[in-house]
Amino acid sequence: MKHLSTLFGPIAALAFGGALLAAALGSGCANPAVTDPIDALGPEPESPGPGPLHRRGQACLLCHNGGIARDFSAAGTVYATPEEKIPVTGATVTIVDAVGHKLEGKTNCAGNVFWDRESDPVVFPLRAEVLCTLPDGTTRRNVMGSRIDRDGSCSGCHVGSPSATSPGRVSCAPSEPNPAFVAPACEGG
Repeated sequence: MKHLSTLFGPIAALAFGGALLAAALGSGCANPAVTDPIDALGPEPESPGPGPLHRRGQACLLCHNGGIARDFSAAGTVYATPEEKIPVTGATVTIVDAVGHKLEGKTNCAGNVFWDRESDPVVFPLRAEVLCTLPDGTTRRNVMGSRIDRDGSCSGCHVGSPSATSPGRVSCAPSEPNPAFVAPACEGG
């Protein structure tokens, strides 16, 4: 078989080779280990839509880790209790990375907190703690007993209610305090 450049000329051969490469890259070469979990999230809800209030409690770094959306170093959602789905506004979440870099953030009205990878890069493993003000005005500090080794998505482990496979949602209190938490008003969330 003759070389493509002798059959079509050098420019046509380059164009044909480039088209073949583009077809190969665009035809099912996606990594299902990445795309399947993202697809499992389902479509983006209309309200609140993309932004800091969306998809609370989901694995943030599925999309915010590699070009689909702004890259995060770490991100998650803080709830009132491991059982309740009431988000907590104003909880202070602190992470400290392997080289002692300390990042601190406050949860928004959806309970979400995140750190931008460009401005706040981290070196794994991480340590985390949550400081919350309970409805009666007292504060509670929850220090994570284990380290975060590779996934900056809190819900990579903290998913659903406590079980054999999950410590439960990241939360302020182990059970509903008295007075109880009240779901925050969160426009679009």
